[in-house]
Amino acid sequence: MVYRATPDAWEAAIGFIREQMDLENVKVLDVGLGTGGFSVALAQYADKVVNFDIVHKQIRKFHDRIDEENIENILVSRTDANYMPYKEEMFDLVVINGVLEYTASVQEGDPRDTHVRVLKYVKKLLKPGGLLYIGIENRYYLKFLLGARAHEDMRFATVLPRGLANSISKAFYNEEFRHYVYSYNEYWDLFRDAGFDQIEIFTALPSYKLPQHIIAIDDKKTIINKIKQLDTKPLYRFVSYVLAHSNYLYKKIGPDFVILCRK
Repeated sequence: MVYRATPDAWEAAIGFIREQMDLENVKVLDVGLGTGGFSVALAQYADKVVNFDIVHKQIRKFHDRIDEENIENILVSRTDANYMPYKEEMFDLVVINGVLEYTASVQEGDPRDTHVRVLKYVKKLLKPGGLLYIGIENRYYLKFLLGARAHEDMRFATVLPRGLANSISKAFYNEEFRHYVYSYNEYWDLFRDAGFDQIEIFTALPSYKLPQHIIAIDDKKTIINKIKQLDTKPLYRFVSYVLAHSNYLYKKIGPDFVILCRK
C-alpha cells in the first residue's frame, strides 16, 4: 500500500522539533490521526507515540499500516480531542496538526471557548518543560481573502466576521460555521488565554500540512530565500515572495503557521 504522507514527507517538521528538544526517550501525543505519516515519523525517534481519532475507518487503516510496517511503539485508539483520557503530565510533546479547528465541530457554544478549553487540558497533559506543536492556517491568508475554501466551508467564511459567517452558513448550508482559525495576533491571545506564556510563531512553507521549511516569522531574509527554493506552484512562490518583503503583510495575510508553546 502507498501512503500519501510517508515519514520522509515530515522530514522538515521532525528536524524542526528535534532542534527544540531531544526526542530520545520522549513520550508523544499526536492529536488526530489523519494519514498517520506524522506519527510514523515521530515514532522513528520517540520512545512512544500515542494517537487517536474519532473515525473508526481511519483507525482500522492505520492499524493495518503499523502492523504492515512492524511499528511497535505507536498506540492508537478511538477517542475525541474534547475527552482525552490521559493522565496529567504524561507527555513530553503534544502535536496538534490541522486538528484544533475541528474540535468545536460537534460542541455547543462559542468555538473559541472550546479551543481554549482543549488547549488548557493539553497544557495539563504536558510535563514541566514539555512542548506543544501546533500546525494551523492564518485566518486572513490571502488565498482565503480571494475566495479559497478552508475545511470545505463556504467561500470567505474564514475571513468574514464570525456572526455574519455563521448566519450565512445556516441560511445557505443549514449548518453553523464552527471551524474557527485565527489571525497572527488572535493566536497570541488564544494561547495566552489557555495559560501558555512561552509562545513562538513560525511560518510553515508551503503549508503546515507537509512543510518543507519552518522558519521564525520575523526572519525575513531566510523566509525570502527559502520561498525562492520551494517546490511548489510558481504563483504561490511569487505571491509569498512579495508578501515576505513586509513583516506586517506577511503576518497579516501570509501562509500557514506553526506555533510552539512550552509549559
